[in-house]
Amino acid sequence: MTRLRLASAEQPVATWAEGVETYFERGWSDGLPVVPATEDAVWRFLEVVRRAPGDVVITEPVRRRTITAEKVAINAVLAGCRPEYMPVLVAALEAMGDPAFTLHGAITSTGGSATLVVVNGPIRRRLDFNSGANVFGPGWRANATVGRAIRLITLNCLGAQPGVLDKSTQGHPGKYSYCIAEGEEENPWEPLHVERGFARGASTVTVFAAEGPHNVLSHYGETAEAILVTLGDTMASLGSFSPGQSFVVLAPEHVQILARDGWSSKRRLKEDLYARARRTRADLKRGGKLAGAIEPGDETQWVHRGQGPDDIHVVVAGGGAGGHSAFIPSWSRYRNSLAVTREVRP
Repeated sequence: MTRLRLASAEQPVATWAEGVETYFERGWSDGLPVVPATEDAVWRFLEVVRRAPGDVVITEPVRRRTITAEKVAINAVLAGCRPEYMPVLVAALEAMGDPAFTLHGAITSTGGSATLVVVNGPIRRRLDFNSGANVFGPGWRANATVGRAIRLITLNCLGAQPGVLDKSTQGHPGKYSYCIAEGEEENPWEPLHVERGFARGASTVTVFAAEGPHNVLSHYGETAEAILVTLGDTMASLGSFSPGQSFVVLAPEHVQILARDGWSSKRRLKEDLYARARRTRADLKRGGKLAGAIEPGDETQWVHRGQGPDDIHVVVAGGGAGGHSAFIPSWSRYRNSLAVTREVRP
């Protein structure tokens, strides 16, 4: 590619450390030190995806913000990404631009959502994304920096500064970085991207505006029934109850028990969880989840989490040992944001 002049202004600095401090001073950081972006570094990212600096990657219509490939590349450098991660970032941002994701609401609400990114397909192994132990935690460059780049882009390109446009009441740590891969090798069912209509050999990213992961501990649950009881109870908790979608991230130990006990269909699993994840209208009113006084019939009228079994997205990830799975609800009390999947184009 011919290297054209970048649109972003250059800021001369004498030392690397001065460059780091300049980003802090200008509010272009997430609160942690960033990698100063040089023109050469930005071009290496653009060349991987064969995008010109001014090519539009995503448009946010509410505030009429346009994010170009150059801006994506700059923030990827700041986050510590490798150039090879750029196609994943582009696919994730394209998914976030889908109207179903409700981007403006997801990054401005008091609910404090973060963009969960789930990576599927061969690119997981090629770029060394973590789907195993400590999958939501630190220590893995691809997960940490791709998730961080998404957050830096919302800060620096969409103006979602805490307390200014981002009105999160409390937020959660996923707002620094929230990226996992699915452990497809441990999955006895179809992986997420296949279930969502993509070929098994395709590489995809799925984005979801989400709360943080809720731990589902069932150490002594030696049967599928015990695990499902605990999962269903967690999903039915009043604090995060809504008609929105959700993710269930099953650890391999729980998956092995479910498979052993004959749960060979992901569809059946989702139907069972949907049936269990319910509360009465009276419960919802007592907990402030629905407005109005309790009326006759509310004690026996059930309301389910989500609008059907397909609102539960099941993913397998985590370390091989330990009875810990996770439930990840959508951030809104309404049904504002849906999961969106896009293919990663080489």
